[in-house]
Amino acid sequence: MPWREDVTGGRSAGGCAPARRGRTGLLWLAPLILLTLASACGAPAVEERPASFAATDTGQTFLARRVRALENPGDGRSGVHLLSDGPAALALRLVLAEHAERSIDAQYYILHNDATGQLFAGQLLMAADRGVHVRLLLDDMYTAEYDAMTRALTGHPNIEIRLYNPFRRDIGRAIGGLLDFGRINRRMHNKSMTFDSQLTIVGGRNIGNEYFAADETSNYDDLDILAAGPVVGEVSGVFDAYWNSAFALPAESVIGERGAELSLDEARARLLRSYETALGTEYGAALSHGIREAVASGRLGLDWVPAEVMADPPEKTAGAAAKVLAHDTTPVLLSARSEVVVASAYFVPGPGGVALLSDLARRGVRVVVLTNSLDSNDVEPVHGHYARYRKALLEAGVELWELRAERERPDRDFLALGQSGSALHSKAFVVDRRKFFIGSFNWDPRSVRINTEMGILIDAPEIAEDAVRRLEEHLPDSAYRLRLGEDGGIQWLAWQEDGTWIAYAREPSISPWRRLRTGIYGMLPIGSQL
Repeated sequence: MPWREDVTGGRSAGGCAPARRGRTGLLWLAPLILLTLASACGAPAVEERPASFAATDTGQTFLARRVRALENPGDGRSGVHLLSDGPAALALRLVLAEHAERSIDAQYYILHNDATGQLFAGQLLMAADRGVHVRLLLDDMYTAEYDAMTRALTGHPNIEIRLYNPFRRDIGRAIGGLLDFGRINRRMHNKSMTFDSQLTIVGGRNIGNEYFAADETSNYDDLDILAAGPVVGEVSGVFDAYWNSAFALPAESVIGERGAELSLDEARARLLRSYETALGTEYGAALSHGIREAVASGRLGLDWVPAEVMADPPEKTAGAAAKVLAHDTTPVLLSARSEVVVASAYFVPGPGGVALLSDLARRGVRVVVLTNSLDSNDVEPVHGHYARYRKALLEAGVELWELRAERERPDRDFLALGQSGSALHSKAFVVDRRKFFIGSFNWDPRSVRINTEMGILIDAPEIAEDAVRRLEEHLPDSAYRLRLGEDGGIQWLAWQEDGTWIAYAREPSISPWRRLRTGIYGMLPIGSQL
């Protein structure tokens, strides 16, 4: 564990931690104790902190010159480039960070302490050492394991790190979540990274091995979009709104002195050592991927199209947003005349989503949905509740496909990294092969009502048509197609290399226990939280 080694630090039992009682305890006091603790252990105090905003003096930077050289028409359209290849998506982030001269603004739900996380963080540190102002906004769901490193990096004059909707460090994550569930349950799921206010990457990928085809066992099929032009300012506006919101607290104030045992010099040495180690792996050595040369020479092509950012406001975290992303995307879907194609890793449509898609299908719109199969879904409760809606969707004429876990990984094969399993993590939809949305938004209650989300909607027939065509080419050999049998039960059709289909009357899975568990989860009243 190169980031943290022996510096994670313990968790204090002081502060609001409940005192231990005798073996028998006083169970009748439990509700009173919990209420008392809940009132004393809310969110960390919001302190006065200076507002800051995206850099504006970047018109003469290297990246600005590169964008101007990419045939920007200057008519309000934005330049876009889809990133479906995992290693290329990481390499582009690293190379753009290398070329940044003024600012890097990064907003993520997850930053893993693994090889890709170390490459990402190492590049941010090196950029800061060159004088680049780095603002890193992380949801606090998974950051505590590297508190010491985070706390040390905040001592760098060019690095600011804020934690979104943070957990209390003095009472532990489990207790904090229990006592303050209504707040802690709401997470920032946004994903964006913007360089010199000139180029941005938005999409479904967090920062971690499995999002960039770096894991040896299983990796996500995911999608990002690189953008230039006016849409970059919109992404920066979203970032600034979250960065300056009451929910984004300076990491040093959240972590406190308990995480201050690592100095900045020690943190720099350890992080750069981890960076070099990760770069020296087989995966790291293969990362050039032609991206560095393409950026340096201006050969990284962009298509200039109408585009707009759709994002939840940070007020959604308090349950106070009058308008959310789901409201904005619904009219786009309802405008469909011929086809809607959806890719959603965690697909729990609920009665409302079933009604929307069914109504589209009944008025002659072709509706295609790709989600995870039982074995490729890494969240069993989600699959259990998704399964409750399959039959209704099939009866309405919706085409349902479920990604097979054994799908091959051409991005790893291209780099001679060996094969691995697959799982869907993309969040995208296409309407009439014209409007194409890419972002962090899953078709589930959590994305609709609880977490904050963002994405980019482009109006680009050629790009949308190509995306659907590529999806349809790979669906038969990478996913099960679901249909209703003569008895009304669901069948799973698997394409074989000899050109035939095999029909399974029972949901395919390598584990009968997994099938049983998801069935049990599907009966629990937890659907609104998924």
